[in-house]
Amino acid sequence: MKKALITGVNGFVGRYLGLALKKRGITVYGTSRLKRWEKTEQLNFVDEIIISSFSDKEDIKRVINQVEPDVIFHLAAQSNVRQSWNSPSETILANTMITLLLFESVKEISKSIRIVTIGSSEEYGHWDGIKFPIVEDEHLNPKNPYAISKMNVSLFAKEFSSVFGLDIVHLRPFNHIGPGQGAGFVVPDFAQQIVEIEKKNKKPEIIVGNLSAKRDFTDVRDIVEAYVLAAEQGITGQIYNICSGESVEISYVLKSLISMSSENIVVNIDESKFRPNDIPDYYGSNSKFKALTFWKPQFTLKQTLNDVLNDMRSKRTDGK
Repeated sequence: MKKALITGVNGFVGRYLGLALKKRGITVYGTSRLKRWEKTEQLNFVDEIIISSFSDKEDIKRVINQVEPDVIFHLAAQSNVRQSWNSPSETILANTMITLLLFESVKEISKSIRIVTIGSSEEYGHWDGIKFPIVEDEHLNPKNPYAISKMNVSLFAKEFSSVFGLDIVHLRPFNHIGPGQGAGFVVPDFAQQIVEIEKKNKKPEIIVGNLSAKRDFTDVRDIVEAYVLAAEQGITGQIYNICSGESVEISYVLKSLISMSSENIVVNIDESKFRPNDIPDYYGSNSKFKALTFWKPQFTLKQTLNDVLNDMRSKRTDGK
């Protein structure tokens, strides 16, 4: 791998992935629909930003022909579950249809390009009798529009690999967290509220949704190392879980963050924050991926939470 293309490179994961690739001496190109990147100074996580909506085949082919990448990491997506309920059609278009256009474009340009598609643990869903830890060949039972969109990506990845010979590896990361993650996800939302309390911008109270749910958390810096290994060593047509292999109750995450603050913070439950069809507990098996690559998470949960909170503290009150 000498040249990599990351779609949605300016997102939370894309920036970390770009840094991980550049540390290996790989030239990194990234796509962004944000025109403000055109006039910014050189960015440390990418060699070149290409402005593209990545929304039609001709534009996708233009980008691929310009870059001539060895690997495409397809990160661009609508990844917020709550937002997927607000606009299911937008989510399917952004996640499934654009990925399908990418497959068709690579098929027409060069089948030698490796594509790493990013799915989600939400593809598995939940049902009575589901077995933990979840393995890659488990039955898929998605419970929200986002999960359905990613399941469709995995199905198309499998078929385009077997029928057309495309070099595709599909990854199913479980919850990933870390410094720089945006609002709308549980850990940064908790951390933001704690920082606002510390700055005396709000009363010492945190409003939360379902704290009894259990999730499998991995630091984003460990996640992107897995993405790189998948590009280098993943077997064409295969699916790999990227996860810690154990679940943690959301209440533990919140208590840990609060313990890192000197403020006396009260926690109150707001049922309006509960997700429709929320899954009570899931954690995955990373055995398949570890056996192939010897990947192992390096960051502990407490270390990650501490980094998230300190990163939030370092930001100005206005978020700039």
